[in-house]
Amino acid sequence: MTEENPIVLQTHDAFLAPAVSVEYALNAYQAKKKFIDGVLREGVDYGKVPGTGDKPALLKPGAEKMTSFFGLKPIFEDVVVVEDWTGADHGGEPFFYYREKCILYRGDQAVASADGSCNSWEKKYRYRSSERVCPQCKKPAIIKGKEEYGGGWLCYKNKGGCGEKFINTDPSITGQEVGQVKNADVAEQVNTILKMAQKRALVAATLIATGVSDYFTQDVEDYVPAGQFVDAQVKDVTTPPAQKKSESVNVPEDQSPEEERPYTPTVFKKRYEILVGVLLKKYKELKMTDTDRKVLASAIDGIFNGEKTMRYEFSKWLTGTASTKDMSPYHVKALLTVMEVKGFDDPPNDFSMGEIKSCHAEALREMGQAEFPFDAPPEQ
Repeated sequence: MTEENPIVLQTHDAFLAPAVSVEYALNAYQAKKKFIDGVLREGVDYGKVPGTGDKPALLKPGAEKMTSFFGLKPIFEDVVVVEDWTGADHGGEPFFYYREKCILYRGDQAVASADGSCNSWEKKYRYRSSERVCPQCKKPAIIKGKEEYGGGWLCYKNKGGCGEKFINTDPSITGQEVGQVKNADVAEQVNTILKMAQKRALVAATLIATGVSDYFTQDVEDYVPAGQFVDAQVKDVTTPPAQKKSESVNVPEDQSPEEERPYTPTVFKKRYEILVGVLLKKYKELKMTDTDRKVLASAIDGIFNGEKTMRYEFSKWLTGTASTKDMSPYHVKALLTVMEVKGFDDPPNDFSMGEIKSCHAEALREMGQAEFPFDAPPEQ
């Protein structure tokens, strides 16, 4: 024997034996199954996340119930903390990063641990959807006035505005940044970002400790895929394109003044459902190609900067179906008509872009997950 080629003797003492009997393991597995089927609720404790496979994702309420069921107590420890309040080390932009470790104890014994991280440069914290604000009342209630009433801009009272009017070229309106802009108040979200890191660590540790990965995957509803971001620019909308009518279908014209575009999420959904009904009456059998569906998916993805999860959430809220592949031809046609999209190179109209973002925010509010882009995160 040489030092370069040592011989390691194996003994029976080194054999890794099961910690419990097979019968005990089967009973434990059955108990877990009964708990999951009988206590956990879909849509609250777990839920399907489009694009992540067949397994539902374990959500925070479900993780908390699982740890309670197994008699586990979570303890969180800081692993890495970066708090650059002034942005001195990050190009002048404030930056906050938390990497948290969740250790699950049963009594005095540590059962499992996992890390989770979150930072302020994730898209949902770094950016906000900016609307025009009235220079008088400071409310985001500015809409384009109808030409028959003199055009210009109006601080719409039905959106909480003061009713003040402005001319088309008023720089206090046209000079405002609109669309996706850097979040100027990210420091107010420090606690939310820390809680999100702890949440991700908790779910990961729970899956390890309880052995329910065959039922659930990691809680990914709060993750945002990597994408390309650009700083928003001031857009000249002094002469916005007129709202066009569909050439292929008669869109109902019974809009009351409170339904002037841009629509609120409630009105958008109502108008969309009316249009679907019109299409059903007009076409006994409406044909829709895979290309049409891809054009729709591409257009919505463009509004959300390529974030497919956001498209799924919006589509599910509006049509009841997350994927454009599963939508009826009437739903696909209606959405393409509302957006005025006819091909891959045809961008959605200005109205629909803001409306769809607002609808996505409303969908998240209804799911109790308003910690996403286009809406301020809730208190944790």
